[in-house]
Amino acid sequence: MRAIAEAGGPIRVLAVDHTAGVAPYRRRHAAIAAHPGIELTVLAPDRWVENYATVRVDARRPVAVDGYRLRSGSVVWPGYENRGFFTSGLAGAFRDARPDIVHLWEEPFSLIALQALWLRRRLAPASVAIFTSADNVSLGFRYVYRPAWLYARIERYAHRECAAGVAISEEVAAVLRDKGYRGALEVLPLGLDLAAYPARDNSSRPSPVIGYVGRLTPQKGVDVLLRAVAALPSRADGTTPSLLIVGDGPAKRSLEALAGSLGLSNRVRFRSAVPHDAVPEILRGIDILVLPSRTLPTVKEQFGRVLIEGMAAGCVVIGSSSGAIGDVIGDAGLVFPEEDASALAAALTRALEEPGLAASLRERGRARVAARYTWDAIAERIVRLYRHLLAGTRGSGAATG
Repeated sequence: MRAIAEAGGPIRVLAVDHTAGVAPYRRRHAAIAAHPGIELTVLAPDRWVENYATVRVDARRPVAVDGYRLRSGSVVWPGYENRGFFTSGLAGAFRDARPDIVHLWEEPFSLIALQALWLRRRLAPASVAIFTSADNVSLGFRYVYRPAWLYARIERYAHRECAAGVAISEEVAAVLRDKGYRGALEVLPLGLDLAAYPARDNSSRPSPVIGYVGRLTPQKGVDVLLRAVAALPSRADGTTPSLLIVGDGPAKRSLEALAGSLGLSNRVRFRSAVPHDAVPEILRGIDILVLPSRTLPTVKEQFGRVLIEGMAAGCVVIGSSSGAIGDVIGDAGLVFPEEDASALAAALTRALEEPGLAASLRERGRARVAARYTWDAIAERIVRLYRHLLAGTRGSGAATG
């Protein structure tokens, strides 16, 4: 591997990614493949369930996609990212890619990670492996999933086998360090393709639209948003904000009932979930995007990708204090204490009424995405990590504390 890197030859990368059937998520692989000297093969499940929708990839033989090769394999338990596993395609991907780098876009305690690392030992023993984690709750290997003892054994094995890890937030990095991981660790957020979110004119909307886009589960706190909207005072200009809720999930019926009991039926519109590539157009119709997540014993907000989508689309973003939300928003939006409907109503009122605030937040939001959250910027750091690992170093910018 070092001879390849020193001679300037191609770096062969095998990426294993259970979300690679979702077209907007594949943009990260296109951004990596665009770098000179990278030969990338991506393995995706042929069927996966993402946000209650099934996505499919038919690439049993490699197909060229955006500068890389895409393959697919069959999986058991599609949609269960920790216990799903490949029943075909993984060994073939190793033989086809002959990787120098095995990049697992998978939790280090997942069965897919275990499979891939076991095969790496046998089919690509000289390669370097990297895992990815979004887990911000399982301190000390105390998982919310069962059987926890199995996940702990898998993760300890992954920590030994991988030369580096990628955490999507500082909070996730802290959880990995708590577990004793001492390898190279890069904190890299989720990203998007900014070109999919063209700048818009916010001056022509007759009345403001408040929106939520995502799964409808108790953890997402949409009931808090409904109560906050019901508590909004009348506006001086006589316009009444409407609320658009886009998504599906087990809480949908109870949320519809709550909207009725709060007298919001004529101001709230529920819309079923849309494909990922339709989200930018939905966001163009929203003035204020809210992510009112709450922390539960088994889950808290890991990142909140819809927030960076909202900033890119020109929305004012407001989020709760759950998990990584505050770090993602920074100074480009408003953060309220989770579960506090009154505080959320106050934040909404500020965004609606405070002169110049909405325009300033929109400007800061898009600038923050351009600086931190594009796949092009993130890919540059990933490729730098690849090169440093192959050179036998931890790499510039890798957190090793």
